[in-house]
Amino acid sequence: MKKIQVRKVELFDTSLRDGMQQPNIDISVPNAVSLLERMAAFGFRYAEIGFAGANQFVSDLSSALDSADTGAMKLALFGRTRGHGAKVQEWPDVQFIINRRKRVPAAVIVVKSRLLDVKKSLETTLEENLLMAYETIECLQDSGLEVIVDLEHAMDAACGRRENGNHGDADFTRRSLDYFHQMIAQCARQQVSRIIVCDTTGGANPEEVAQVIGGLAQSYPGANFGFHGHTDRGFGIANTRAAILAGAVQVQGTLLGTGERCGNVNLTTVIGSMQLRGEAEFVTLESLTELTNLAHSAYEAFGIEAPHGAPIVGPGAFGTWAGMHGSSERKNPGAYLWCDPARVGAVPVIGVNGQSGKANIILLSKAIGVPLDSAQAQEFMDANQAMIEGDGYTASEVSFKLACMKVVNTLKNCFSVKSWRVIDESDETGDRYVQASISLCLGDSRVTVTRAGGCAYQSHAARIGKMAPGHRADALRQIQRHGH
Repeated sequence: MKKIQVRKVELFDTSLRDGMQQPNIDISVPNAVSLLERMAAFGFRYAEIGFAGANQFVSDLSSALDSADTGAMKLALFGRTRGHGAKVQEWPDVQFIINRRKRVPAAVIVVKSRLLDVKKSLETTLEENLLMAYETIECLQDSGLEVIVDLEHAMDAACGRRENGNHGDADFTRRSLDYFHQMIAQCARQQVSRIIVCDTTGGANPEEVAQVIGGLAQSYPGANFGFHGHTDRGFGIANTRAAILAGAVQVQGTLLGTGERCGNVNLTTVIGSMQLRGEAEFVTLESLTELTNLAHSAYEAFGIEAPHGAPIVGPGAFGTWAGMHGSSERKNPGAYLWCDPARVGAVPVIGVNGQSGKANIILLSKAIGVPLDSAQAQEFMDANQAMIEGDGYTASEVSFKLACMKVVNTLKNCFSVKSWRVIDESDETGDRYVQASISLCLGDSRVTVTRAGGCAYQSHAARIGKMAPGHRADALRQIQRHGH
């Protein structure tokens, strides 16, 4: 096998811009600042904080970053080239970026690189589009900003694809590729910091990406190329890997793979899968051990749950619930793992459910500090089959520990449940009233606890206050009978 030369590759995160296009995702300004600080400490080179002037969040975040510690990581704002017929100095995106250049020193300018989009989306001429890009880049550079150019639809332009991924005829493909190179040559002459090849629709494959990035790196040796991928065909990670191996110096994506449609490339997967295999170096080995913690802090910040099967950082990434696999892991730790989880700050997980065997129970009991032998594991299975089959121990590891303690007779009988009751009422207005009570015996004492809530609970008092005195007394007596 040919030895792969390990190169240092820049990480560019766009979670706070591209990633926010995903529905049902949100983040507060304080959480965004905290996440940016963590990404900076981890080793990200760039982080995009939003679309220039697009919404209040971007304005609030750019102001809140004045006191944030983002270390050597460069913050960037995303914007468009000036519009057709507009003066670049008066273009709102450019003004917004320039006004914040002291704290946000990098500008990412999206440029139409596909002939089709220039004519149909921008509704302008090919020459005017080149001029729009040139003047916007020049203005930002003259203002002291580092300029990164995102070539929208670059992969489709290079491969001659039209709408819906359909291939154009030979003449269209030739003209599309020619214009694509005109735009790249202009960006190279202007010495932009990075030229990013975007697979905007996520429709490319690794062979195409390798050919395009490799060809550009050879044709424009003085330029620095990067790759921006999406996962619409499921090739996002493979395409990003192909770009890096072909010479890309930067990869753009989102930390968790969030984004429009099927999402941007998941950078935690790129980092872990390639650096653990020695295919690229993104961060220091010390930082790599914080990858899992970083990802889970991001899930929390965005208010989303980590998918069980998320590669590298998911709850099940280094776990097994299968009995045969658990048995092998017990005899030969690591037999069913593709890498050492500790290198990304994770630990192997042994679970117990309906697919598990005694080996899983023995391993998990040992991990939680209540080790069972083979006979005790069998006793555990016989006594708790319903919980095992119902995934009860997947939901609650505490319940598993208590069950293990019961098997080895170390579980103290601290209390017993004497009775419990739940009342759930609804009326024709849609109000709901819920009350729960439980009676416990603690030694010689008996304790009863009652709690209530719901929409109706708060509105009872208002309704009772409007009743006639006699009806009001009856209502109060009814509440007292329910324990209030």
